[in-house]
Amino acid sequence: MLAIAGTIALAASAPAMADNYPAPAQQGTVSSATVGVGGYVTFSGTGFAPGETVNISVTQTTTAQGAAAPGSAGSVTMAVPGALPLAPLSLTAVANSAGAFSVTVQLNSAGTYVLTAVGATSGHTVTATVVVVAASTAGLSTTGGTPLANTGADSSLLLWGLVGAGALVTGTVSVAVVRRRAKSETVAAA
Repeated sequence: MLAIAGTIALAASAPAMADNYPAPAQQGTVSSATVGVGGYVTFSGTGFAPGETVNISVTQTTTAQGAAAPGSAGSVTMAVPGALPLAPLSLTAVANSAGAFSVTVQLNSAGTYVLTAVGATSGHTVTATVVVVAASTAGLSTTGGTPLANTGADSSLLLWGLVGAGALVTGTVSVAVVRRRAKSETVAAA
């Protein structure tokens, strides 16, 4: 019984990873959904009037935990430790003849950013989200200064994997002990 429970727990831990990290739906596009601090992303969108001015705002919605120490660039010292998101950055672009725009933005502080483009005439809006990670963020490796994507492994996945492996080992040992006792009882009866 324990062996079966262990196998089920171990096998069920892998799909849980995909369920915890759904892909966000976005109208606009970015060249990369995750970049390192100081990295560049290209934000683009379609559906604007040809030649229309597109007003773009880059808003930091969350600051990565421990990303900015009080007094460092991009942070504000507060009574409660932490950092406030930076003020929104405003840009403009002009839609091409097909009604599309594209801008490149550098993101210099760790956290989550929402990029929003609004047509000055049409009011058409597209958005995209980018996560900026520090190179030393746990769970991420760097190669040449560029952070690698987080694959979604988290502590609950590891915990359930260990529970499943432990139950599997316990079940196997239990079966071996029962067989050995049954064999010794058969020999003693003969």
